[in-house]
Amino acid sequence: MPYSIRNDWRALVVVPLLVLTLAGCSNGSSAGQSALPTEPAAAASGAGLQSGLGSRAENRKITFLLSQDPGDSFWGTISQGAKDAAELFNVELNLQTSQGDSAKYNDLIGSAVADKPAAVAVVIDDPKRYTENVCAASKAGISVLAYNITQEGDVAKCTLGFVGQNFEEAGFLLGQRLIAEAKLPQGAKVFTPVEFPDQVYAIQRNAGVQKALDAIGAKTEMVATGIDDAGALDKMSQYLLGHKDTAAIVPLGGTPHRNVEAAMTDVGVKIPVVGFDLSKPVIDGIKSGTILAAADQQPYVQGFQTVAQLAMHLDFGLSAATINSGGGGLVDKSNVAVVEQLAGTIR
Repeated sequence: MPYSIRNDWRALVVVPLLVLTLAGCSNGSSAGQSALPTEPAAAASGAGLQSGLGSRAENRKITFLLSQDPGDSFWGTISQGAKDAAELFNVELNLQTSQGDSAKYNDLIGSAVADKPAAVAVVIDDPKRYTENVCAASKAGISVLAYNITQEGDVAKCTLGFVGQNFEEAGFLLGQRLIAEAKLPQGAKVFTPVEFPDQVYAIQRNAGVQKALDAIGAKTEMVATGIDDAGALDKMSQYLLGHKDTAAIVPLGGTPHRNVEAAMTDVGVKIPVVGFDLSKPVIDGIKSGTILAAADQQPYVQGFQTVAQLAMHLDFGLSAATINSGGGGLVDKSNVAVVEQLAGTIR
């Protein structure tokens, strides 16, 4: 499978082999690695399945746009799922990232129209910024599928569907778990730190948690942490120092979640925690009992199913479905060992 570097945002071009027996070459990359190979390997072409899946469409180019660095374990796992699906379904995958820069991400969406892929996968975290370019791609005949974060309204009319977590449903499950295990008092104050409080994932996750907490009259308070670990740790520590009546913490994003135990240690408090998204610190916290449970977005599913659905759409014209990648399950002490075995690649 050949790889090549393209533009400032490290686009990855993959021309995969179709593996009919689910055995064959591996791309050799792990979700935690940010370095991309620079030496192309020899290309090979797959003939596709007898049904035509993997071969019917003449244009097999899919541009998969990551909004964050694939060196991050979460986004690296999404990338791994996308690459695995591209190999199985014999599509040419152009994996690009804006490294967290929303203006550059919008430019990537816009440049996809000029590149003329058959399909584009996008994270729509800002409808006001991205709607014009997403809809321009759709009007140009490019199939657009949202993953990880999507929106309603005008931009939704320009996408085929969505692969990602039902944020509010997952938040409600976590809130219920917190009430059941932590025995919070009536009117409890719950700290809900999150990278970007104004983004739809934060709003919906917090709404789900609050919906559950309404049963005991508890209230949440969102505080922005950003995506820098040191900055997030400092902001959470400062909040806990100034709010000693905090009864529980529900990190609404992976950055505050992986730093929550360190923040409590800094301040010298130990209060119940449930939260969103997995990482090694979160897995360690679940094992030690510091974190009661975590909602897993299953990022591998977001990458794999997005590419798989686009491949079936290209070959057969099948309509894409909206897939809840998080499901209704939580990770806790009862199943964390299985998750730990797959951490950094599939989970």
